[in-house]
Amino acid sequence: MSKQWKQIKIVETFEEADALRAKMLEGDTTTMLEIKIRRCGEEGEQFKVKSYYPTPPPNNKKKKK
Repeated sequence: MSKQWKQIKIVETFEEADALRAKMLEGDTTTMLEIKIRRCGEEGEQFKVKSYYPTPPPNNKKKKK
């Protein structure tokens, strides 16, 4: 299954997007948070910040007798 990225915000400059990414990573204590910045908008003039946090696997293991 592919990763499900969540859109956080669209900003006008890369510097704004990078500052947002740094702030989000600073608050993450698990080091599992992934953040990426992508160009978007007409002619790539804006920047989209997206994040992904993996969900832990379910604990559905049956106990054997």
